[in-house]
Amino acid sequence: METSINPVTLEIMRNRWRGIAEEACAAMIRSSYSPNIRDRFDCSTALATPDGEIVAQAEIGTPLHLGIMPAIFRAVLERFPVAELKPGDAVITNLPYPEGPGHLPDLSMVSPVTLADDTVALVATTCHHVDMGGFAPGSMPFGVTEIYQEGLQIPPTKIFAGGEFVQPIYELINQNVRTRRELRGDLMAQWAAARTGQGRVRDLIERHGLDEVRTYTTAILEHAEKSMRAGIAAMPDGVYTYEDFLDDDGFVDEPVRIHATVTIAGDTLGVDFTGTSPQVAGPLNARLTAAKACVYYVAKVLIDPDLPSCAGAHRPITVTAPEGSLLQAHFPAAIGNANILTDQRVVDTLLGAFYQVVPDRVCAACSSEMNLINLGGIDPRSGEYFNLVETVGGGHGACHDLDGSDGIQNHLTNTQNTPIEVIERQYPVRIDRYELIPDSCGPGTFRGGCGIRRHFFFEGDKATLTIGADRRKLLPWGLEGGGAARGAYGRVVHADGTVEELPTKVCTTLRAGDTLCVETPGGGGWGDASERDEEAVRRDLADGLISDDYAATHHTDSS
Repeated sequence: METSINPVTLEIMRNRWRGIAEEACAAMIRSSYSPNIRDRFDCSTALATPDGEIVAQAEIGTPLHLGIMPAIFRAVLERFPVAELKPGDAVITNLPYPEGPGHLPDLSMVSPVTLADDTVALVATTCHHVDMGGFAPGSMPFGVTEIYQEGLQIPPTKIFAGGEFVQPIYELINQNVRTRRELRGDLMAQWAAARTGQGRVRDLIERHGLDEVRTYTTAILEHAEKSMRAGIAAMPDGVYTYEDFLDDDGFVDEPVRIHATVTIAGDTLGVDFTGTSPQVAGPLNARLTAAKACVYYVAKVLIDPDLPSCAGAHRPITVTAPEGSLLQAHFPAAIGNANILTDQRVVDTLLGAFYQVVPDRVCAACSSEMNLINLGGIDPRSGEYFNLVETVGGGHGACHDLDGSDGIQNHLTNTQNTPIEVIERQYPVRIDRYELIPDSCGPGTFRGGCGIRRHFFFEGDKATLTIGADRRKLLPWGLEGGGAARGAYGRVVHADGTVEELPTKVCTTLRAGDTLCVETPGGGGWGDASERDEEAVRRDLADGLISDDYAATHHTDSS
């Protein structure tokens, strides 16, 4: 006899699962050591059925992490079948090949939720650890061609067994990373999140009974699938193509193509990346796991933003890419900056295709690069290694009826900024400027958002600097006649006053008294700039977001 599903209970159950994921993520953030987790929230959590189907995810963290969670569960369960997982076990991995986290700093942990020694659910966390060894601090260098150069690779391995910390495994990892205090603290924060999730799932089962929880877990997945299918079916059938480009790969000064073909057929959605560039020498390569994360993100945003982030919503979607291409690279291609740059451009490409389907739901191009900074070396105050990880926000693209937001993380990153006070307390760095960049927004009837300027004055002796940026040559585009935004720039003002312009993708050295100047792209505009509301132009002028020259160039009657 088929069990009747009460829609009110279904919604309650859905929100309870999500609430558990959010609470586990909050526990991880509160107990972490590094500012990258504690202040920037560069982490995520997920809850899954025993066979690895995601039921709920915390939306505190990054959409990219959330999209790769299915692959993490598959990778762990392939090595440790659920029947072999015992109470108190925790398995970690950071392997992007063949599927898993997007790059080595993203260390994931999967733990079982057990009742009477039976696994009834799984809890997973992913944290971007501030260092995983390798060529340069932060483990995301340019100038490398193999993943071996990027850091320590950890296959699915138990770090807790029966609730006991596996000290030899920890010591092996610890020996290969630079920031050891942060590694242990953030690893234990992941364990705290797992324990929190386990306890709350048991509470849920105690309150409702295992049979009811299982029944409604299945219903949550089926409801998400039906909702996604209905949203897809409401779109016109057809084949829609678009391509966008990265400026270069950090080695060869040539654009790197990302080509997407979106096929809508009834209630199914397919995305094929045939036509994308072959894998490149630089660390911009990715695995299909990351491309799927991009597609899941765009589908949720455009089709039904209220959909629960669970496996059911992914069932109507297929994603393919040619073997050996940028998005399905062969081992051991370098992969470290795909999360930062490549995946953001995949999102732009998908939005360009969907603009042909639902133009009123798509925004113009955002800054669309995370503008990564890794600055690491020996802190003269303590004699210990430090590594500052920061991604600097930029302008959001305008929509058909709305200006883009200024100075914000966009698309696949949902992280916060590191507060100035935290940076200056924890690192030998002083922040001399932190402001929006006037005139960096793409002009339009609705303007794009402005980019950010941030100056880092280095007070240490010597440090290695990695920058991962893009959109300097191929600027964030506008829509419906809207203009492109200003691109990314970087330079070092050395202690002797000389100025060194930096490439967008570089590993270099900072010395005492040097100032790193980072400028991020704005967002593209929407519509003819001459039709912008005069009051909006005056407001932008008063707020210092545009100059008189900008207004005179792009807007009429704006003086």
